[in-house]
Amino acid sequence: MIASSIGTDASLITRQAQALGLDTKLFVGNSTGFTLSKFQENAGSASEYVFAATPWTPSVRYPGADDYFNKFIARYSEPTEYHGAQAYAAMYVIADALKRAPSRTPHDIREALAETDMMTVFGPVKFISYGRKKFQNKIPTLLGQWINGKFETVWPKSVSTVEYVYPIPGRDEPNEIY
Repeated sequence: MIASSIGTDASLITRQAQALGLDTKLFVGNSTGFTLSKFQENAGSASEYVFAATPWTPSVRYPGADDYFNKFIARYSEPTEYHGAQAYAAMYVIADALKRAPSRTPHDIREALAETDMMTVFGPVKFISYGRKKFQNKIPTLLGQWINGKFETVWPKSVSTVEYVYPIPGRDEPNEIY
């Protein structure tokens, strides 16, 4: 089953699917709403084993990601999500480029950014050009899954924290079609 939603709609969709007794082997949410801690909080047991694609998870094995996440919680008393991690990493990229630029002219800063090749809490940053696109940073899409109340990184394996769970436990038999 694939559902697309944002915010509280994500938890409502999943809770409704559970209430209706939809017996799916796989539930994939296609938006930020499925990746937020509020999703798990609001959806409760219906959130278990739900997958969602995202550019970042709190559990991803990027250097400093978990430290950033824990410091954010300590300071703001609530978890962050990928927008916060992206902005945090951007500050490091900008600081790095400004240190390497010989001057503060737009040309020198642009050149320093073009030479950027670093790992951040948000993942690798290297600006490349391809086709008609100029100076793009291709970040990998991650797949997360809610397992035991925690949004775990399950793919790609190089940054995963746990193995994915499929099919949803207890749903090994094929669904009957009426």
